[in-house]
Amino acid sequence: MLLSLCLNVILFTYVSVQWLLPGGFRPGAGMPLRMIERVAERLPKEDAEILWSIYQGKEAELLPLQTEYRHALVKAMKTAAQTDLDKAELDAAVKDARDKRLKIGDLVIATFVETLERISPKGRRQLVGGYFR
Repeated sequence: MLLSLCLNVILFTYVSVQWLLPGGFRPGAGMPLRMIERVAERLPKEDAEILWSIYQGKEAELLPLQTEYRHALVKAMKTAAQTDLDKAELDAAVKDARDKRLKIGDLVIATFVETLERISPKGRRQLVGGYFR
Protein backbone atom coordinates (compact mmCIF):
# COMPACT_ATOMS: atom_id res chain seq x y z
CA MET A 1 0.00 0.00 0.00
CA LEU A 2 2.76 2.43 0.92
CA LEU A 3 4.70 1.58 -2.23
CA SER A 4 1.58 2.17 -4.34
CA LEU A 5 1.02 5.52 -2.65
CA CYS A 6 4.63 6.54 -3.26
CA LEU A 7 4.41 5.57 -6.93
CA ASN A 8 1.19 7.57 -7.30
CA VAL A 9 2.82 10.60 -5.69
CA ILE A 10 5.81 10.32 -8.02
CA LEU A 11 3.58 9.94 -11.08
CA PHE A 12 1.28 12.84 -10.36
CA THR A 13 4.22 15.01 -9.31
CA TYR A 14 5.91 14.34 -12.65
CA VAL A 15 2.74 15.06 -14.62
CA SER A 16 2.07 18.18 -12.57
CA VAL A 17 5.55 19.54 -13.06
CA GLN A 18 5.24 18.99 -16.81
CA TRP A 19 1.96 20.91 -16.86
CA LEU A 20 3.23 23.70 -14.62
CA LEU A 21 6.50 24.34 -16.46
CA PRO A 22 6.47 27.49 -18.60
CA GLY A 23 4.74 26.54 -21.81
CA GLY A 24 3.85 23.16 -20.32
CA PHE A 25 0.19 23.99 -19.91
CA ARG A 26 -1.97 26.28 -21.90
CA PRO A 27 -5.72 26.46 -21.25
CA GLY A 28 -7.31 23.87 -23.48
CA ALA A 29 -3.97 22.22 -24.26
CA GLY A 30 -4.10 19.46 -21.69
CA MET A 31 -3.82 15.74 -22.16
CA PRO A 32 -7.32 15.32 -23.64
CA LEU A 33 -6.49 17.78 -26.41
CA ARG A 34 -3.25 15.96 -27.22
CA MET A 35 -5.17 12.67 -27.28
CA ILE A 36 -7.77 14.13 -29.65
CA GLU A 37 -4.97 15.43 -31.89
CA ARG A 38 -3.34 12.00 -32.06
CA VAL A 39 -6.60 10.24 -32.86
CA ALA A 40 -7.60 12.86 -35.44
CA GLU A 41 -4.27 12.30 -37.24
CA ARG A 42 -5.22 8.63 -37.75
CA LEU A 43 -8.62 9.39 -39.27
CA PRO A 44 -9.70 10.33 -42.77
CA LYS A 45 -10.23 14.10 -43.04
CA GLU A 46 -14.04 13.93 -42.88
CA ASP A 47 -13.96 11.70 -39.81
CA ALA A 48 -11.35 13.89 -38.11
CA GLU A 49 -13.68 16.85 -38.61
CA ILE A 50 -16.46 14.92 -36.87
CA LEU A 51 -14.14 14.18 -33.94
CA TRP A 52 -13.11 17.84 -33.66
CA SER A 53 -16.74 18.95 -33.80
CA ILE A 54 -17.72 16.58 -30.98
CA TYR A 55 -14.69 17.59 -28.92
CA GLN A 56 -15.45 21.28 -29.35
CA GLY A 57 -18.99 20.64 -28.17
CA LYS A 58 -17.64 19.12 -24.95
CA GLU A 59 -14.76 21.54 -24.45
CA ALA A 60 -16.77 23.95 -22.28
CA GLU A 61 -17.40 21.08 -19.86
CA LEU A 62 -13.86 19.73 -20.11
CA LEU A 63 -11.88 22.91 -19.40
CA PRO A 64 -13.26 23.45 -15.85
CA LEU A 65 -12.60 19.77 -15.09
CA GLN A 66 -8.98 20.20 -16.17
CA THR A 67 -8.66 23.29 -13.98
CA GLU A 68 -10.09 21.41 -10.99
CA TYR A 69 -7.69 18.54 -11.67
CA ARG A 70 -4.67 20.87 -11.86
CA HIS A 71 -5.68 22.50 -8.56
CA ALA A 72 -6.06 19.08 -6.94
CA LEU A 73 -2.59 18.09 -8.19
CA VAL A 74 -1.07 21.27 -6.78
CA LYS A 75 -2.77 20.63 -3.45
CA ALA A 76 -1.43 17.08 -3.40
CA MET A 77 2.08 18.28 -4.25
CA LYS A 78 1.96 20.91 -1.50
CA THR A 79 0.78 18.27 0.92
CA ALA A 80 3.59 15.94 -0.13
CA ALA A 81 6.13 18.74 0.29
CA GLN A 82 5.21 19.48 3.90
CA THR A 83 7.96 18.92 6.42
CA ASP A 84 5.68 16.85 8.64
CA LEU A 85 3.84 14.67 6.18
CA ASP A 86 0.24 13.99 7.15
CA LYS A 87 -0.48 10.62 5.56
CA ALA A 88 -4.25 10.97 5.85
CA GLU A 89 -4.17 14.42 4.24
CA LEU A 90 -1.88 13.18 1.47
CA ASP A 91 -4.07 10.16 0.84
CA ALA A 92 -7.17 12.38 0.63
CA ALA A 93 -5.42 14.81 -1.73
CA VAL A 94 -4.22 12.01 -4.02
CA LYS A 95 -7.68 10.43 -4.09
CA ASP A 96 -9.26 13.81 -4.87
CA ALA A 97 -6.86 14.30 -7.80
CA ARG A 98 -7.60 10.77 -9.02
CA ASP A 99 -11.35 11.37 -8.84
CA LYS A 100 -11.00 14.57 -10.85
CA ARG A 101 -8.83 12.80 -13.43
CA LEU A 102 -11.48 10.08 -13.75
CA LYS A 103 -14.13 12.71 -14.54
CA ILE A 104 -11.94 13.99 -17.37
CA GLY A 105 -11.42 10.43 -18.59
CA ASP A 106 -15.16 9.76 -18.58
CA LEU A 107 -15.79 12.85 -20.70
CA VAL A 108 -13.02 11.89 -23.15
CA ILE A 109 -14.47 8.37 -23.40
CA ALA A 110 -17.91 9.84 -24.11
CA THR A 111 -16.31 11.94 -26.86
CA PHE A 112 -14.75 8.87 -28.48
CA VAL A 113 -17.90 6.77 -28.18
CA GLU A 114 -19.97 9.49 -29.84
CA THR A 115 -17.30 9.82 -32.52
CA LEU A 116 -17.27 6.09 -33.21
CA GLU A 117 -21.05 6.18 -33.63
CA ARG A 118 -20.78 8.89 -36.29
CA ILE A 119 -17.61 8.24 -38.29
CA SER A 120 -17.26 6.02 -41.31
CA PRO A 121 -16.50 2.29 -41.11
CA LYS A 122 -13.18 3.11 -42.81
CA GLY A 123 -12.32 5.57 -40.02
CA ARG A 124 -13.18 3.02 -37.33
CA ARG A 125 -10.99 0.41 -39.05
CA GLN A 126 -8.10 2.89 -39.26
CA LEU A 127 -8.35 3.53 -35.51
CA VAL A 128 -8.37 -0.16 -34.71
CA GLY A 129 -5.47 -0.80 -37.07
CA GLY A 130 -4.58 -4.39 -37.85
CA TYR A 131 -5.88 -5.86 -34.59
CA PHE A 132 -9.04 -7.40 -35.99
CA ARG A 133 -8.24 -8.10 -39.63
